Amino acid sequence: MLKEIWSLLRPLDILLLLLLSLLALLSNLGLLGAAAWLISSAALQPPLYALTLGITAVRALGIGRALLRYGERYFTHKSAFAVLAALRLRLYDTASHLADFPQAAKTKGTLLHDMLTGADILRDFLLRGLLPPLTLLLAVLLVTLLLSPYLSYGIFILPILYLSHCLPLWISPQQSNSSRYRSQLLDFAQGSHELSRAGSLNVAVTQLDQTAKHWQKNLFRDKTRTNQIDFLLGLLRIFAFLWLFILLLTALQQKQIDGITLCTYLLVLLALLNEFAALPAAARHFRQAQNAAGWLSPHSADTSTSTNSPDVHNLLTVSALEFHYPQGLPVFSALNFSLYPGCHTAIVGDSGSGKTTLACLLAGLWAPTKGSIHYGSAVRPFICTIPQGSFLFAGSIRENFLRLHPAITADEIQQALQTAQLTAVWQKLPQGLDTPLGENACHLSGGERNRLISALILASSAPVLLFDEPTAGLDLPKANKLLDAILKRADLTGQTVIIITHDLPQLSHFSQVIRLTPSQT
Repeated sequence: MLKEIWSLLRPLDILLLLLLSLLALLSNLGLLGAAAWLISSAALQPPLYALTLGITAVRALGIGRALLRYGERYFTHKSAFAVLAALRLRLYDTASHLADFPQAAKTKGTLLHDMLTGADILRDFLLRGLLPPLTLLLAVLLVTLLLSPYLSYGIFILPILYLSHCLPLWISPQQSNSSRYRSQLLDFAQGSHELSRAGSLNVAVTQLDQTAKHWQKNLFRDKTRTNQIDFLLGLLRIFAFLWLFILLLTALQQKQIDGITLCTYLLVLLALLNEFAALPAAARHFRQAQNAAGWLSPHSADTSTSTNSPDVHNLLTVSALEFHYPQGLPVFSALNFSLYPGCHTAIVGDSGSGKTTLACLLAGLWAPTKGSIHYGSAVRPFICTIPQGSFLFAGSIRENFLRLHPAITADEIQQALQTAQLTAVWQKLPQGLDTPLGENACHLSGGERNRLISALILASSAPVLLFDEPTAGLDLPKANKLLDAILKRADLTGQTVIIITHDLPQLSHFSQVIRLTPSQT
């Protein structure tokens, strides 16, 4: 996936930043080396003019280091913001691609979380994962070349030390994955009422606690292993410095260098080895960025959950579908049915039989435990649904429509409201379609609120319209009238309707009826 990361960066920008980083690092080494030369030379009490060069070098390198560090930070952060803008565009493209496939194996919430986390890692890749290792490598080569006349067989000490600090690319523990715990937590939060009905709530809580403890245990283990690796690398740096010190002392005894040069080289080595301490973290960030780059390609996500080849003419095919919450009884199992164009379907069952769960599965909001849901079309959006209990905005009816359907016209809003039997309701409002509805549409009755949700679904051009309890809160005549209007409109628009409810009149109007009974739960 490295090519996906490189595609976000321009070669000239990388070269400029690498040059600035290298010059900043060399100016830091030069500053300490000049300071060591100045102090050791001053100890011999030479004439003041003999120290002029050292004093000038310290001042120049100090100012130069500050300017180069500022330039490095400025251009690095500028590039990071440019990368962030590119990442956002890639993220939106990937999210748009995933929206075309409601049968995606993972939940969209988990995918978006992973993409946002990956974007943060990739945003800092240039600053934390790329520049430090490259800059340090060049500095190591230059210092090795500088000291090569005095190191003899120890010429490979610094390069070997550099490679050893890159080992976290392969031997450091992978970050503990929280996706399993997060997935179980979301399932528990959304399905606690069904778990309670099934008598599995305590079992689910215990399982959730065990998953949390396992995740925390892995985090502690990974942190301990990381600290151990960093500690061993720290010891290795000390031994490397002592070895180099011995080699330089040997050169001093052989009168290849004098005491002032020895002090200068030792302080330069200390400054260089201090830079090594940040290399393992950079290596880990490099590997994290490499892993996070997987979602940059819009086609990198697995968008198929089907293991068979159903009839491509079907709108959707449900095969051996099963869903259950962690350590809970199946909400339903071995559920099979197909949906053909124009085949209006009613899914009925008692409270707690899993109707809303099935709605979320068909809409692609959740992934099935077993089995598959195969969609015969990739039209986006494929299914339009608003689950029961969804929040309505406090603005007007018009604002609620525009939030879900930005391009909708006033005539289309009125047609959807007419089908939902709300024409008389909105015409009586003080400001008509622009009358504020209050928090969660509290100014509407329960039945009116449900019909507004039905109207919002009816305004969609999706091939399948899925209604969850559209007749709740309505008396029988109004319920019959609403269902008749929904089915007639769908026949005119060529859309297919799925109605999920516990008590549905006019079952004879539907091409197929699927019953979720207690025996299936």
